[in-house]
Amino acid sequence: MGLVLRDDPPKVIDMAGREWGDTADGLALSIRELKREEPGQVAGISVVMRNGGTDPKTLDVPPWIFYYEIEGLELTPYGRQSMNQDRTAKNIEVTLPPGDAVETDLPIATIYKIRAAGDYKIRVSCRLPDGLTLRSNEIIVRV
Repeated sequence: MGLVLRDDPPKVIDMAGREWGDTADGLALSIRELKREEPGQVAGISVVMRNGGTDPKTLDVPPWIFYYEIEGLELTPYGRQSMNQDRTAKNIEVTLPPGDAVETDLPIATIYKIRAAGDYKIRVSCRLPDGLTLRSNEIIVRV
């Protein structure tokens, strides 16, 4: 009897209709809200980083939830505890060939104060190895 390991099938990233932030070192970020199961429930946001340059890009990053900074939202008490720098895990190396992208779903409603009725302007940023800051497009999430 043997052990069988299966990889998840490669995730297909839906790039249709995405808006992008400014490009920095060939990379760009795009965010959009994830589909809601109920009208008042915020599911989270999808963050896509795309390499639009001609060279592969290799990043040494902490888990994505620590790498991406969400601008415009205040952390909940749970979020402050979760995002505590002492809890960060080991970095991973990610290589993006030219034209490739990586997608991460961030559960913003559990980490940030986004429950009261209203409009929330959201933008995601991250710091690249050369010190540049990469910023996404801005979206408005309505609760």
